[in-house]
Amino acid sequence: MLLDKSIPFTFLFRKIRREALLVFLFANVVVLAKYFFHLRYLTIPIAIPTLLGTCISLLLAFRTNQAYDRWWEARIIWGAIVNDSRSLIRQLQMFLPVTPNQQMIIHAFVQRQCAWCFVLGDSLRGHEVERRLQEFLLPATVEAILATDNRPNALMLEHGLAVGQLYRTGQLSDYQMVQISTTLNTLTDSMGRCERIKNTPFPRTYTFNLQLFIYLFAAILPFCFEADLYYLDVPLVTLISCAFLLLEKSAVQLQDPFENQPTDTPMTSIARNIEINLKTMTDYKEIPPKLLPYDFYTL
Repeated sequence: MLLDKSIPFTFLFRKIRREALLVFLFANVVVLAKYFFHLRYLTIPIAIPTLLGTCISLLLAFRTNQAYDRWWEARIIWGAIVNDSRSLIRQLQMFLPVTPNQQMIIHAFVQRQCAWCFVLGDSLRGHEVERRLQEFLLPATVEAILATDNRPNALMLEHGLAVGQLYRTGQLSDYQMVQISTTLNTLTDSMGRCERIKNTPFPRTYTFNLQLFIYLFAAILPFCFEADLYYLDVPLVTLISCAFLLLEKSAVQLQDPFENQPTDTPMTSIARNIEINLKTMTDYKEIPPKLLPYDFYTL
């Protein structure tokens, strides 16, 4: 997630450097041809790119809003995961009877929930999760989780089985088990919503059509200036086209919030904050520090 800091120009330009170079070269070819070969008849009325630019602006606004909605939904989901993780551990602290094993049982849930948060984020980004599992769980449990195709779901199943065992041994009442099961179901729903966003690509036609219109606009624009204005024509064409290209690239990044990019939902940072919260709630002696952000973003 981009922070409220200065974003380097290189980060912005890197997204469109190839397209900007192509527009710059094409504008040079058109303007030089008009200037040296006196091809005055190649001039196009400025009203044509003006109308096309207006249409592109409307499409870009719609495209950006739809992409931002996907990014914001992902952020809302992870906000709900924070709240539900705290609720799960608080419910266990409230419901479990005071016994010599109470703290050990709660700590087992804390370790598993922390692992689930990190593993969910890493799985969405396509990263390996074995190291995360080894950090929180016993080797036998790690091996069992790695044998499954959906590691976050397997961890949630471990939660459910542990709750069922507590109920069968009489440590949870019917009402208490229902309350904890409801929290686990809410966490599972959040996991499914993340997977839906990850596995549902943004319609390709949106990107293709918009890019086609932008390139058409950039191709027409050099023909709308007088050849005598060469030193003003090429920079203006390049800058105006780059503005549209940059907005379109920004929308593309926002529409995929789980791709390990600076514009991602900061799942790793959120998971670490959850770990800090849960371990503080349950009197762990060693509390991990918060993750430090990068220069202008956090993941």
